[in-house]
Amino acid sequence: MRRRMLPLLTLPAFAQGFPERTVTLMNGFSPGGSSDIVARIAAPALGTSLGQSVVVENRPGAGGAVALEHIRHQRPDGYLVIISDPSALVVAPAISAATVRYDASRDFTPLGMFGSTPMVLIVAPGHPARDVAGLAAWLRQQRGAANFASSGIGATPHLAAELFLQQVAQGGGLLEATHVPYRGGGQMVEAVMKGEVGFGFAVLNSAAGQIRGGLVRALAVSSPQRHPGFPDVPTTAQAGLPGLDLITWLMLLGPPAMAVPVVARWSLAMTAMLGDAPTRARLEESGVDAATPTSPEATAVFLAEQQARYRAIVAAAGSRLSGG
Repeated sequence: MRRRMLPLLTLPAFAQGFPERTVTLMNGFSPGGSSDIVARIAAPALGTSLGQSVVVENRPGAGGAVALEHIRHQRPDGYLVIISDPSALVVAPAISAATVRYDASRDFTPLGMFGSTPMVLIVAPGHPARDVAGLAAWLRQQRGAANFASSGIGATPHLAAELFLQQVAQGGGLLEATHVPYRGGGQMVEAVMKGEVGFGFAVLNSAAGQIRGGLVRALAVSSPQRHPGFPDVPTTAQAGLPGLDLITWLMLLGPPAMAVPVVARWSLAMTAMLGDAPTRARLEESGVDAATPTSPEATAVFLAEQQARYRAIVAAAGSRLSGG
C-alpha cells in the first residue's frame, strides 16, 4: 500500500525545520511581575525542547495590551510568541473596546497553558489591619482618603480590588479608595511593601517571596481552597468575601494564522517543559499551579470560555474599571 505523504512544498518555508535560530518569548509587563517570573522559569526548558535559545523580552505598556497589539501584526513564523494573562487578553478589550481593538480568540494563535495562580490581598507589614475585617474597618476610618495599588488599569488585580470594595461596602456603607496603577506586578508589590498605598491585590507568584520574607502581609487568597504554599492564609470566602474567587492564568500565544507544524512544535515544547520536574518544581515554588499539558485546540476553547466569563465580571464591576 502506497503511503500518502504531505508535500513539503505546501508548507511555508519557515515551517520547514522550525526552529533554526533563537526564539523570543515576549512578556507585556515589567520585570518581576507574574508573567515575567513564569517566562524566565520556563524559557530554559522550552529552549532545550526546541533545540534553540529562548530569550525573554519585556515590552510593558497599557497593562500588557501594547505587547499583544505588537504580536498580532508579526509574521506567524513561531519565532516571536508571547506569554499573557486574563488582564491583557480578555479584561482590557471588555473595558476599553474603543482603544483595545484586538479580539483574543480571533487575533492570536493559542499554543498552550503555563499554569494558574490566585490573587492575594496584601498590606504592608506595619499596616494596622491583621485580616480582611480589619482592613474594611480601616477603610471606613479613612473616609475616602485611602488608596490601593494594582499592576495597571483594568488588570485582574484592579478588577479584584474593585469587587472587594463593592462586597465590603455591602456589609455597611459605601467604601471609597483611590486606585493607583503601576507598570506591572513587581512595582505594585513594592509600593505596598513601602507603604506608598494602603493595600492591593497581587498575583500570588509576584508576591510570594515578599510574603515569605515578611515584607508584606497576606490577608486572603482569591481561590476556592487555601493555597498549599501558604496554608495559613485564608481564602476570600473564609474571610467573608464569597464569590471573589478570581484565578489568573498564563497562556502562550502567537500571531494569527501560524502554520500547523509550527503550532505542533510549540505544543510539544510546552508539554516537555511542563513535564520537566525541576521546572515544574520552580513554578510551584513561585506560587503557580503548573498546568496539565493541553492541546492548542483545548487552549483555544478555554480562552473563548474565559472571554465570556470575564465580560460578565467586568459588567458586574461597573464603570470604575475604566479609570484610575
